[in-house]
Amino acid sequence: MTVRNVVNDWLWIARYHIVLVAMTAMVVFGWLMSGRYLVPLAAVVGIDWFLINLLNRITDLAEDTHNQVPGTARVAAQKGWLTALSLVLLVGSLVATHLVWPQLAPWRVAVQLIGLAYNYRVVPTPSGLSRLKELYFFKNFGSSVLFVLTCFVYPIVTAGHALMTMPAIATLALFFVLFETTYEILYDFRDLEGDRLLRVPTYPVVHGEQTAERIMIGLLAGSGLTLIAGVALGILGVRELLMCVAPLSQFLFYRPRLRRGLTSNDCLWLTHLGSAQLVLFLIGTAFWRSAGLPENIFLR
Repeated sequence: MTVRNVVNDWLWIARYHIVLVAMTAMVVFGWLMSGRYLVPLAAVVGIDWFLINLLNRITDLAEDTHNQVPGTARVAAQKGWLTALSLVLLVGSLVATHLVWPQLAPWRVAVQLIGLAYNYRVVPTPSGLSRLKELYFFKNFGSSVLFVLTCFVYPIVTAGHALMTMPAIATLALFFVLFETTYEILYDFRDLEGDRLLRVPTYPVVHGEQTAERIMIGLLAGSGLTLIAGVALGILGVRELLMCVAPLSQFLFYRPRLRRGLTSNDCLWLTHLGSAQLVLFLIGTAFWRSAGLPENIFLR
């Protein structure tokens, strides 16, 4: 195996693309809400998502093997020390967080507990203990909640203030939940065969591919309409309307690929597309301000 293949395996094991988009989203939404670029906090977000994704790789070996997700064989061979690494990194980072941002530590514990419930059978149900991943709706919604906590709650708690009103923050969070859920469904399309075999109740497994795509289109449309309504009501400014590019570009990106069958690389580049759009939003608004234009424009 070449060095390139080894590096590629570890990048897939870390799910670096998800870690990167979470860190970038926190910087963008943190700036919108606090007026500050909270770059050090992005490292904490990266650690949290790395830990959640690493444990998910360890507990999803059967599905990932069937779906031929890169790096799965390496996880299976080394899951003992990977689990130990996760525990050491979690404890060490929580201690460091408590020393630097003591107000953030309880929220990080909450995030990791949700991640634990997502990956391990600790959730009581009428049929016994289960994982959030094995529960219809909660599989996708759980990830959205984690993103809201790390990208919205973390920066507010750390900055200690918010420049935006609570209705504005709630509107942006709703947009984000609707939009982010479409990512989860697209990944479920990629993993359809393995999830169907192991009876994981994803939207494509439960409703079929056509209905799942309709749900996804509805979520994309809903996310865009949420922003439009927020701007029309004067809750958000015209600046935030730029985010409508995200659901539109996602729709244009996934449609031809879904027809031929989504691959792991498709999901990788789709996530990179999201990161790139977040960076472009930051750069665009920086140029806007440097040109002496109004910080934002409200219709009401």
